[in-house]
Amino acid sequence: MPAASRTLATAVFITDPKTHETLLLPPGAEVSDPAIADQITHPEAWAPEPPRPSRRIKAEAP
Repeated sequence: MPAASRTLATAVFITDPKTHETLLLPPGAEVSDPAIADQITHPEAWAPEPPRPSRRIKAEAP
């Protein structure tokens, strides 16, 4: 199963895990790489996740 993508609410600096360069990720960037997401530890850096749909099953009317 592919990693879930999350969206940044603010700009953050991270270190690219492959090149070791410092990168600036802008607000609105989608992050799906766990090696990058693990570097972003401040909870307010992330945009709020949309609410999950309810799993309630509607009863059918008789």
